[in-house]
Amino acid sequence: MADEQASMALENDRANPCFGCGPGNPRGLRLSFRRIGDRVETPLLADVTMEGWPGRLHSGILYTAMLETANWTVYGIMGRIGVPVRTSALSLQRWVPTGTRLRITGHSKSTGPKSLTVDVEAFPLDGPPIASLDRDFVLPNRREFLEKMGYAEIPEVFAGLIPE
Repeated sequence: MADEQASMALENDRANPCFGCGPGNPRGLRLSFRRIGDRVETPLLADVTMEGWPGRLHSGILYTAMLETANWTVYGIMGRIGVPVRTSALSLQRWVPTGTRLRITGHSKSTGPKSLTVDVEAFPLDGPPIASLDRDFVLPNRREFLEKMGYAEIPEVFAGLIPE
């Protein structure tokens, strides 16, 4: 049965240059995200141009899409960005044939006052998960963000997404 929970598209800055989610990146994945209940998800078509092994999606592309989903889960659930500090290895149950449509979902596994862990799974449209990973984030204030990321100032595409 189809998911009946309310779905909300997550807004992305058109100027975002990200390989994973940048809407205008001509060589990127251009992933777009929706919050559905307590999770965030994105579709991914395992296009033939993303091939690794003959006829199979490159696992690095899948990993990248899953990392982006973790990042967007922080934004979708917390309304802000976090900084990743640890990411597990990709647990791959089976290789993905090119042409397969996937649904990648993230949900919050645990929270603390300044941290969050996100679990991510990739599913074919009609079956159990085929891949998973988890990613830990810190939720820094502006000063901590600038220090951790090595920026002199907050990038414009992140305006309003990092609290004082």
